Formats: sequence, C-alpha cells, structure tokens
Amino acid sequence: MNQLNNRKGFLMIAVLWFAYVTFAMNWVAGSSLTPQITNTFFGGPVDPLISQVVNYSITTARVFANILAAVLLMRLGPKKAASLAIGFLMMALVAIYLPNYWGYTLARMVMGLGGSMVIVYMNPVVGRYITNSQLKLRITALNTVSYNVGAFIVSLLFTFFAAQLTQDWKLTMTIFAGITLIIFIAWLFMAENFDTQSTSTGEVVDYGYKDAIRDSFVWKYGLAFSGFLTLYILSLVSLKPVFEQYTELSGSLINLLVSGAGILGTLAGVKIGAKGTPRKKILLFTGVVMIGSFGLTIALGNILPIASYFFAFVSGFAMFIQYPIFMNLPHEMKGMSPHKLTIIFGLFWAIAYATQTIITIAWSAILGSAGYVPSMIFFLAASSLYLVFTAILPETKPKQSIQIKQNVA
Repeated sequence: MNQLNNRKGFLMIAVLWFAYVTFAMNWVAGSSLTPQITNTFFGGPVDPLISQVVNYSITTARVFANILAAVLLMRLGPKKAASLAIGFLMMALVAIYLPNYWGYTLARMVMGLGGSMVIVYMNPVVGRYITNSQLKLRITALNTVSYNVGAFIVSLLFTFFAAQLTQDWKLTMTIFAGITLIIFIAWLFMAENFDTQSTSTGEVVDYGYKDAIRDSFVWKYGLAFSGFLTLYILSLVSLKPVFEQYTELSGSLINLLVSGAGILGTLAGVKIGAKGTPRKKILLFTGVVMIGSFGLTIALGNILPIASYFFAFVSGFAMFIQYPIFMNLPHEMKGMSPHKLTIIFGLFWAIAYATQTIITIAWSAILGSAGYVPSMIFFLAASSLYLVFTAILPETKPKQSIQIKQNVA
C-alpha cells in the first residue's frame, strides 16, 4: 500500500467520522425538540408511544440497514455504497418540510438507515488501511466516540441556548441537517474503491451471512451490545423529556454530562486497551459501574439532584471506557478482512438494534401504563443484558502484549 493510498484512507475515515457526528446531531436534536415537533403536527401533547415513534423508526431502520450495508458494499464497492449512505443521511433535511408527522417519521427512518450504513462502513475502511494494532484501537475509539461528539455538541447548545433553539424547530433542524450536504460533497471528492476480500497479509477470506448466522460469537456480541444500547440511547435520546416530567433533573444537563464524560472515558479506554489489559475483565467491571451509576442517577433524581448529576457523569465515563475496547474485539480476532468485518458488524448491529428497539417499545408501554418507577426498573434490568452476554464472550487480548511482557521479564 503506497503513501498516497494511506493518506486517502485517513481522509475517508475522517469524512465517515464527521458523517456519523452529523447523524448524531440530527437524531439528538430531533429528540430534544419532540414537544415542539409533536405540537406542530398534533396541536398538543401526545401519548409516549406516539412521541417516541420517530426514535423507534430510526432504530428499526438500523436493524435492516446493517444487513443492507454489506450487500451494497459487495455490489457497489466502498465508494458508491458509502455515497448512498450519506445521501440517505440528507433525508434529515427533507423530513423537516414534509406536511405530516408520518411523512416526517418515514424520512427520519431513511436518515437512520444512512447512519447505520455509515458506521458499518467505518470498519472495512479501518481494516483495509490501518495495520498497526495500537493505531487501529485509537481509530476505533475515535469512531465509537463520534456519536457522543455529536450528542455532546447538541446537548451543550440545548443546555445554554434552549430558548433560541426551541423557538423555531424547523430552522434549528435545517441548520443541523444542512451540514450533511457538505459531508456528501467531501466524500465524493476524497473517497476511492478498494479490495474488501483479502486481509492485510493478502489472505483471501471466504465468509458470508450464512457463516455469520452460525457464528455464536456474533450472537453473543450483538445481544451484549443490545443491553449497552438500551442504556446508551435512552440516556442520550429518550430520557430527556421523561426526567423533566417526573424528576427534578434537567434532561439536557444529564445528556451533556453523559456525552461529555464519554469523551473523557474514550481516552481512558484507549490507554487501558493499549496496555494489553484483559478485555473481559475491564468490560465487566466498567459494565457494572455504568449500570449501577445510572441506577443511582435515577434513584436520587427527586432526592438529591446534585448527586444524580455526579453519577450520570460517572456512568458516561465508565460507558465509554469499555466502548472502544468492546467495538475493537472483532479487529483483534484472526483472519479479519474488510469484507468479513462488514458481515460481522452488519449482523451484529442488526441483532443489537432489533433487540434494543423491542426493549424500548416495551419500556415506553410500561411508562405509559404503569408509570415512571416500573419503567425505570425494566430499563435497568434490560441494560444488564450487557453483563450477561459479555461474560460469555471469548477473550481477545492480543497475544503480542503477552509476548512483550515475557521479553521484558
């Protein structure tokens, strides 16, 4: 691989990273403006199931998008496939000016389709252009924190400029969605196609969806992540209006603390991962901390809000210590080609988002019928799926870290 291609690879990774940041900004901004949006279309407050239907549609779209992403990659090649994905992201702009809530929801669903495809395409690009394991972990970490960066930016804006941003939701959303157009143009100029079948050593890997479906690792990996997604997405997307209705907490400040702490946690995760720390040990420890801390955030919301904010920060920090390490597990396994990574992550995301969507619908139904406390108990129990399935994942700690320690000894 020559120097020009290497530089191209870094540029492609950067563009896809910014594309996912803008996706996060549009998703979180739309969720933050849910009362204004539903008021425009319905003339007042609506049932929680209706107000959350856009979030359901986005997560549902992501289930199918992840499988579609691999098919398109094989048929169109990386450049055209990712171009289509970023094009789907631009439906966030179209959604704003559609005449009814269901048209708006459908367009946002297409946006979710594009967002899921973008994050799947990050992995084959990293797998193709990055061979150094330390650098791969750092870039994987940057990719995992991309959503948090977008969420943090929007949370920061809504914390300090809520009055201005909620005054005209269509204008606010147009500004956020318009950024995607710039990303699309940048991709067209900077991207190139590459071979997805072979590994960095030239070995050709034959691996399809039938192989992935029979691969127990993929199912354990996806179901573990569904628990993480339940905690992660609801804390940053769905719980803002719920906290503000049922507790003394500011939902925007919770979002800000979780997403901001996540950025710091990512840096810690990279440092820990680079030391060759056993993967499962750190994943399980941080999993207990992130779920337990968010449980305290909920429990203290009407008793001691300041403590709740502290534990929200702790939860976000722990959440993102493990995130880059968790997402790097397939990269640390033998025989990984860009194509195989796409298949694995495609099915992985589909399993995770399908399960998380079912959990979220059930959570909303419980919130509407049984109230806040039962819904939060269910939410924390569902988040614990992360611990159950992470405990039975294989250890992928790189062997070279063991060899280095032996040589030093």
